[in-house]
Amino acid sequence: MQYIIKEGKYYKKVNGLPRAVKKFILTQTPCSKIVNTHYYNKYYKGVINKKARKIKPTILQIENTNICNAKCVMCPHSIMKRKQKIMTQKEFEKIFDNVLRDYKIERVTITGFGEPLIDKCLAEKIAYSNKKYPKVKIDLYTNASLMTKEISEKLLKLKIDRITFSINGTSKNYKTIMGLDYEKTKKNVLYFLKMKRKLKNPILTNVSLMILKENEGDVKKFIDFWSPLADSVRIYAPSDWAGKITNIIQKNPFKTKKRWPCFVLWNNITVDVEGNVVLCCRDYESKGKYGNLLKEDAKKIRNNKKFRELLNKQLNFDFNTVVCSTCDNSLDSSIDWVI
Repeated sequence: MQYIIKEGKYYKKVNGLPRAVKKFILTQTPCSKIVNTHYYNKYYKGVINKKARKIKPTILQIENTNICNAKCVMCPHSIMKRKQKIMTQKEFEKIFDNVLRDYKIERVTITGFGEPLIDKCLAEKIAYSNKKYPKVKIDLYTNASLMTKEISEKLLKLKIDRITFSINGTSKNYKTIMGLDYEKTKKNVLYFLKMKRKLKNPILTNVSLMILKENEGDVKKFIDFWSPLADSVRIYAPSDWAGKITNIIQKNPFKTKKRWPCFVLWNNITVDVEGNVVLCCRDYESKGKYGNLLKEDAKKIRNNKKFRELLNKQLNFDFNTVVCSTCDNSLDSSIDWVI
């Protein structure tokens, strides 16, 4: 119960308590049984049709690099064929300005199919956002294996709303899962958390673990160790990356795995390292490209024929689109529009 209360406080700060409460009720309580029932579906379809007409993007996800130093068993990075590179400062600023000119973005997530800290200019990119768009919240996802003391101190001088450390294991299984040195990563994260307290930095800290066959027996141990130290410990089932990863455990509380229009396509703008607007974070190969923010206006891309056709197909329950056709999005799509 103490863990649940702490998580509730954390998500209240991130997204507001109503959203956190709704998601908890619809996935973790007996109320999950009403999801995808006849009357729920009738109501939910009405909500989607109403919101889809007026919703504008509030989240921008930028892949500052698609180079990664980890070899995670639950990630398709090892089979990714895209050219690997780091986004330049100039490219980052151009994309940022392009999107923020047309849309009231509330949160920018710096993540993708790479380790953000491989980018030596990451701090400069965040500093640019802080200076020009001070109200925009910055999220950073990292495996923390490259987070030296110098990098930690540099990041803590910036305005970052939330940082998530993707650790995914304990000393017993971390090497197998991530292909990295557990003690080194743990030391890095502990130093960051120590300096955060010392500097009284308000940044929210999250330590996450995907439930895999390799670590499912250590979930409690993971929570017990990190919960007293970080603001949040997230435990969740991984994606199968549109059918590409099979060695995972997936838990869906809903008996009927019904597909609904994907809320992310309306609410998020996902940009790969080349500046392409792609489907979503699951589109690791950038198969669904709708325009390039280094060459085209963001609003023009969101309103072009190809992207509008994608949204219309979703509203008509036609998921026969690259990536969408094999996506395991049934859980999120069943609740996202009402939370």
